[in-house]
Amino acid sequence: MKYPVSVWLDYFYDLPFDKAIARLAKAGFTHGELSLTHLKELMAMGNPTAAGKRLRQAADSCGYAIPQGHLSFIGGLCDDSAMERLMPELDMFAAAGIGKAILHTNGGKELSDEARYDRWVHYVRKLSEYVEGTGVTLCVENMFSIPQCSTVQQIKSIIDDAGGRNLAICLDTGHLHLSRINHLTEQTHREFILGAGELLQALHITENNGVKDTHQMPFSARYGIDWKEVITALDEIGYKDLFNLEILGERIAPLPIRDAKLSFALAMCGYMLSEDFLTDPYVYPSYDVR
Repeated sequence: MKYPVSVWLDYFYDLPFDKAIARLAKAGFTHGELSLTHLKELMAMGNPTAAGKRLRQAADSCGYAIPQGHLSFIGGLCDDSAMERLMPELDMFAAAGIGKAILHTNGGKELSDEARYDRWVHYVRKLSEYVEGTGVTLCVENMFSIPQCSTVQQIKSIIDDAGGRNLAICLDTGHLHLSRINHLTEQTHREFILGAGELLQALHITENNGVKDTHQMPFSARYGIDWKEVITALDEIGYKDLFNLEILGERIAPLPIRDAKLSFALAMCGYMLSEDFLTDPYVYPSYDVR
């Protein structure tokens, strides 16, 4: 495939991290993203470096890699408590060999837009300085509920004002779809991807119908995303990192059904990342048809 296909580890939120990794590896996935349930499990061990090494050992034993992980975001990014929470997580990421750390800019709703933005920039800068030399890059994710961080230009502004060191972009396809359908931006996925260029180093591939962030698989929403547009744009910028499925909405099922969905997801992504997909005559429903 063009890029490694992976699944958010929280797909098996009800299993310990080592069992979740083993189940994804058995399903044929060789890569994944550490997500919030298992991040919490690992951080509860008390020693972030030791926990990171345990995570890496569990992945290595299954021939599995975890090059991407999601930092926690409850509490926001507007005061020093964020540093107390995120810096140990970044220590764990470094020990585990997780090179891309997904970061939400959030919190500070009580502040003015200007003050909120300034806080984000301040703490993004502090975190980027903290990971200097660790091999970890912070990937700022586009948001839906926070309009100041929904377009590629807004994220690049945060990165530039924070100094640009050890910083990149994560595109959440579902967030951008919600932003566009709800008229918070006119930016298309193609425009976002081309605007990000080499800064785009992480993906959350997820689908919704423009009403709620339901985290479904591609092709599972009636008025969903133009995936041909997404893949074509990724090819144009030479994207090479994870094609990572963030599909929380698909995990509400017994384990055998989730296993079956994984088989489908792997086959679906194999087709999506093939040349046949780009020439497929399928026409996507218009954004304007509701």
